[in-house]
Order: sequence, then structure tokens, then C-alpha cells
Amino acid sequence: MTVGHASPHGRERVRIVLRGFVQGVGFRPWVYRLAQKLHIAGWVRHLGTALEIEAEANSDQISLFLHHLKSERPPAADISREEISRIAPTGGTWFEILPADETASGHVAV
Repeated sequence: MTVGHASPHGRERVRIVLRGFVQGVGFRPWVYRLAQKLHIAGWVRHLGTALEIEAEANSDQISLFLHHLKSERPPAADISREEISRIAPTGGTWFEILPADETASGHVAV
């Protein structure tokens, strides 16, 4: 995980990219429900052959979100690679499922 980008109010934002078998297994609705339960702001979407998530909350909530994301993902999902980076918080207050970007190759520009 890269360092930095915590806000003065204790909020942080992470970008998570999960590669592997992530489509057609209910991953986006599962992430949405988890984010709602933990009061996480941000979004989730399919990005070609990957699932991309941006999550924003206080550091404890983000840690808990990442823990659940690793330990309780949908059973049919098969993750071959996981990338997590910290990015600047945007002040978001809700979580949403964005439309899939089927034109993407699964590579995320940084």
C-alpha cells in the first residue's frame, strides 16, 4: 500500500483493483452492501477484467472494509491480483455502483 493522502479530519480514500474472476458473481452488490454497513463513501464498477473500488472513510472503517473485502468475498469470485493504493479524499458521503466500463482493458491509469 502506498503512503499518504490522509485528510486533516482523519478521512482517507483508497483505490482497490481486484483482477481475476470477478464478473457475474454478485461482487458489485456485495461490495455495495458492505460499504453501506460500514458507512463507506465511494463507488464500485467493473473495469474490463477487473473490479475497481474507491472507498473513503476514517482509517478504522477503511481497515475494516479491507479486512472484510479479503475474508468474506463472494464464494464464486477468484482473485488473482489485488492492488491497493491510497489517494486523496474527495469528501464523498455516499456509495454507489457505477456502470461497467467494458471498453477498459483492466489497466488503470495512475
